[in-house]
Amino acid sequence: AVALTAAAFVALNAAAAQTPDQLPAPVNHGDAWRIVKTAWDEADETGYAQFVQAIGRSTCTSLESCLAVDANPYFDPDDEEFHGDCADMAYILRAYFAWKNALPFSYQAGMRTADGAREDLRYSSNGNVVTFRRDATGANPVSAKNFIGRIGGEVSTAMFRTHPDEGGGNLFDDFYPVAINRDAVRPGVLAYDIYGHVGIVYDVTEDGRILVIASHPDRTVTRTVYGSNFLRAKPDLGAGLKGWRPIRLEGARRRDDGSYAGGRIVASENDEIEHYSMEQFIGNHPTPDHDWRYADFIFEGRQVDFYDYLRRRLAAPGFAYDPVEELRYGMQTICGAARDRKAAVESAVSAGFPLKDHPERLPPNIFGTYGPWESYSTPSRDARLKVSFIDLRRTIQELVDNFRGGEPGVKYAGADLERDLWETYVAEKDACTFTYWRSDDSRMRLNLGHLQDRLWDISFDPYHCPERRWGASGPELATCTDDQHKTRWYNAQRWLRYQAERTYDVRMDFTVDELKPPSVAAPEEGGLGVEQPADADLRQYLASLNSFPLSMLAEDPEIVLAAGAPVEPEPRLPAWHSKILNGWTAEKP
Repeated sequence: AVALTAAAFVALNAAAAQTPDQLPAPVNHGDAWRIVKTAWDEADETGYAQFVQAIGRSTCTSLESCLAVDANPYFDPDDEEFHGDCADMAYILRAYFAWKNALPFSYQAGMRTADGAREDLRYSSNGNVVTFRRDATGANPVSAKNFIGRIGGEVSTAMFRTHPDEGGGNLFDDFYPVAINRDAVRPGVLAYDIYGHVGIVYDVTEDGRILVIASHPDRTVTRTVYGSNFLRAKPDLGAGLKGWRPIRLEGARRRDDGSYAGGRIVASENDEIEHYSMEQFIGNHPTPDHDWRYADFIFEGRQVDFYDYLRRRLAAPGFAYDPVEELRYGMQTICGAARDRKAAVESAVSAGFPLKDHPERLPPNIFGTYGPWESYSTPSRDARLKVSFIDLRRTIQELVDNFRGGEPGVKYAGADLERDLWETYVAEKDACTFTYWRSDDSRMRLNLGHLQDRLWDISFDPYHCPERRWGASGPELATCTDDQHKTRWYNAQRWLRYQAERTYDVRMDFTVDELKPPSVAAPEEGGLGVEQPADADLRQYLASLNSFPLSMLAEDPEIVLAAGAPVEPEPRLPAWHSKILNGWTAEKP
């Protein structure tokens, strides 16, 4: 693949950085979804990319608020309010834009497993195929309120779990895998994680980071960076970055008002799509049999891993990793995830779960379920948080080793890398503070260092007191209202907390008495989780680089407010988000 020149990169970057008032004006103003164009063209796709980017760059924290922010020029206070989780948000934003711009739209509303197995479609072993589609067409314009309103009841992450070869035909797949370049990876592309999550790309920064916005079962909207938190997997599962398959309306009758009635929605085949590519699966130097497990990703003559390749391919010419900036950005990303977790925990506390009796059993699988557990527990969110700590610690060590070894893809302009890394860690740790309410209405302030210390103790169980949700011990735990039975549950879940990998194919509906350490029982006998957690101790590693004794670094959380005192709102978004708002990715003078 040919790398972008610096001039081409700037031009492409500037084209993406449009403001909301440059988006196409709405065509449909009422509930009627008139269709006045039979196909999406490049101008429509560019408009959709700008629409998604504007929402991503805003400060909205729920799907309904994302559609109501100033960044959305199509907002009408008389419109229906739409809610939803990650899959809903992906489909609703696309449908909403199509409605406002009088474009055709269709979505896959029914799925089955590709191999006929009776499995949860969201976590099927060999992917899914489409069995039914719903089109926004008819003899008369459909009601946008009704059509978009039913999306949340029909779609899930199962829709994204499809093999790329299932693209064509009457029951076509809504998505296709995109090539790894800045023309293809742009705002509006979907980022699918096979562990039951999907986000929407809203920006690609100059240093190649893919920024993703996503909704969650508790209806909060978060922003993060695409990386190993979105697991690369076999093509059958459809993992990775996916574009919306081009569609067109055929056989429709043109009405007197210029809109189209009737007809049917058809889609482009894979070989008709400019940015279709299997590169994410088979690499840019594939094996003869195109086996995804042995894919090679070669950048400038060197073999790199997939996520490194992705980053380098999307970055501006001349990009090199700066260990200090990677640490800073990584900690800010983790801080954003911690603050998002705070909102999720508060949602469970507000719903009264810590005061409810604990169910007799865990759900069939704590990571993939429905109902209150899905809405108020945090095992998947916590696993992603743990993976972020693990990956950042590993990444920084690799960059330090590569810099010391003279690797040309790593740069550092200072005089003392080890000291600069430590000072950056301390600054970002101290800058990332958040509070939580204890059971007695006193408030505790934590920073990112506290969270790292108790990373393997934070409870994912919504029935636990807020102190346990935040891994408290000692005097901090004294206000917890958990009884002896809930304490037994907390202790029995220890090995599940040690597990950073989300496992959806393991039975987990055991009682507290049936849960056992994995060293003494198999998973099917209640031995869930892992015996020891992975190394996520970034502070210890950085201290070792500087020969600092860890005994000097201990910190205690502080009680900051008594019950009843007013509380100032705390930030929710990662610190780097303000740079996006200030035009970080816009053309530089």
